[in-house]
Amino acid sequence: MLIDLVLSGKRTLVVGEGQEPEFKALKLVESNAEVTVVGGTFTEGLRRLAARKPKQVRLIPAKASRAVVLRTIEEIDPRVVFISTGDPELDEELNDAVRASSGRTALVCVVDEPRLNDFNMPAIARMGDISIGVSTGGKSPAMAGVLRRKIEKIITREDILQVRLQGYIRKKSRKSLRSAASRKDFAYKVIQDKRVGALLKEERYADARRLAEEMLRKEAKKSGPVRPASGASGKSKGAPRYG
Repeated sequence: MLIDLVLSGKRTLVVGEGQEPEFKALKLVESNAEVTVVGGTFTEGLRRLAARKPKQVRLIPAKASRAVVLRTIEEIDPRVVFISTGDPELDEELNDAVRASSGRTALVCVVDEPRLNDFNMPAIARMGDISIGVSTGGKSPAMAGVLRRKIEKIITREDILQVRLQGYIRKKSRKSLRSAASRKDFAYKVIQDKRVGALLKEERYADARRLAEEMLRKEAKKSGPVRPASGASGKSKGAPRYG
């Protein structure tokens, strides 16, 4: 089961040396996470990343050990921990240490050791607001990357703009349509509308949005007014409530 972790503003820990910690740090920065990296050495790319984003990326120059990792966990209480020391025995020891740390609930990912993991890192295809994860359950990260590149070729500019439009119209419809089911039905109407599709294909997003708003107004008239939530602000204590 693929799950999209929300790590924005959350503390994370990467332990290890070489290219893998740099790669993981870059992915975490893309997710707006706060990243602490513990390692005896750091790549130039990782040093540049920390220099460019000092408030988001912190480097702790220390050889990875049980004591160092536990001390860092005690300090930052990370939501996610990545381990990649290049030494399978040390990786397993650090994994056991993280899990044994008192009161900690961090999710752990040990690179190249899927049997130890709470989750595996999928290959992520990102196009605008669209993110698609490809996972092989840790069996073949290389193949996951190949499949990711194939997917990136399938997604069109029209698809990206449609996602943007759906995000906008979803917020608007909450004020206009009564039920979750009616809002879902309307979302599909916009997706399937050939006029909207033609405008997005021509990258006329503003025109497509106006058309979707017009469609929403008509849909709202058919469905009737939205009932206010029970106890909504602006109602007097004696005002009747809708069930």
